[in-house]
Amino acid sequence: METRTRAGPPTRHAPRLSEQAAGRLLADACARAGATLLDHRLRSIHHRGHRSVSHVHDVDLWADGSVRRVLLVLHADAGPLPAKAMALTSEGGRVAVWRFPHDPYLPDLGPAVDLHRVRRLLDHLGVGPGKVGLRTRVYRPTRRAVVEVTVTGGDGTRRALYLKVLPGDRARAVADRHRELAAHAPVPAVVGVSSTGGTVVLDALQGRTLRDALADGDPVPEPAEIVAVSRRLMDSGLRSDRSPRAFADPARHVARLCELVPEEAETVRAVARAAGDIEAGETVVHGDLHAGQLLVRDGHLTGLLDVDGAGTGLLAHDAGSLVAYLRVLGELRPRATVRIEDYADRIAEAYTPLVGARGLARATAGAWLALATSAHRSQEPGWPATTKSRIARAAASLEA
Repeated sequence: METRTRAGPPTRHAPRLSEQAAGRLLADACARAGATLLDHRLRSIHHRGHRSVSHVHDVDLWADGSVRRVLLVLHADAGPLPAKAMALTSEGGRVAVWRFPHDPYLPDLGPAVDLHRVRRLLDHLGVGPGKVGLRTRVYRPTRRAVVEVTVTGGDGTRRALYLKVLPGDRARAVADRHRELAAHAPVPAVVGVSSTGGTVVLDALQGRTLRDALADGDPVPEPAEIVAVSRRLMDSGLRSDRSPRAFADPARHVARLCELVPEEAETVRAVARAAGDIEAGETVVHGDLHAGQLLVRDGHLTGLLDVDGAGTGLLAHDAGSLVAYLRVLGELRPRATVRIEDYADRIAEAYTPLVGARGLARATAGAWLALATSAHRSQEPGWPATTKSRIARAAASLEA
């Protein structure tokens, strides 16, 4: 019998957001809100493939007789725009605009940065009384936010917690993942989940990041101690709907890098093809392992952060991500470059018996491609040169 494949609908891409249009869109949004745009600066750009893109701007505006600084987000999407956001027309498409913290994809974000509502949430979860302090540590439009909470009691004692705000009711799944991994790895303890399911409250862990410890010359764990945590994750039997292998796929970054530095397109495609060819059995992995996710104290590992993406994937991807991130850190902290590069070499040596030299080299190359997009995302000065340099490092990883 002849089998026919029916083509699906054409792939829709999000409308483009150009820098030229940003000023007009922001001015229009301010005017509709009864304010006047004075100045704006692009802070970061967040892509989700071709599905959506969000530009975060620091904006100075004049409203109610005074100058105010706010964070405005311009968001273009291949799908429908959220009903609760202001919609404007730009370059043939519709663009949503909102002011932080009123992200329509993160309805719990507003309450998470409101002192009184956070105090009510903590009361509901049985956290002791005290004065609440808030600091937003991470904001990724439409995706997630992390708010640091300090609770200072009348006797001066302080407790630190983190609110992780996620779309929909994903916080419940993240809380379950933390609880399941708690017996196997030093992950933050779950205090509770908001009634909406959009915020998980986590206890803070002791220690500072491996990133800061390396840069400041503090004692750091032996690489074997980090590998041991990976082994414990492998033995955890975690069941998860997350896909670390898809997250680490270097093909995700090809189109973006070719757009940013088209003169490097041939190299990017060749590296992505080779870096994606890793033959290994799947196991439970962290999914985004780097030196900012590991907490250390007195030369020992005390915490493993951000296990949201933990699931079944390739251990080589965790190892390659950690090695590449360390080498970037070495570039960014020139006073500690030699120490950090040496530590990266030792981490690579420790993981090689588990993942193989070829698998590690390819996974590290793929991680370099992912890191090549970050300079543009955070709008670093001179990002084109940084992007090209990291693509070159990806190619060098394969050659080595």
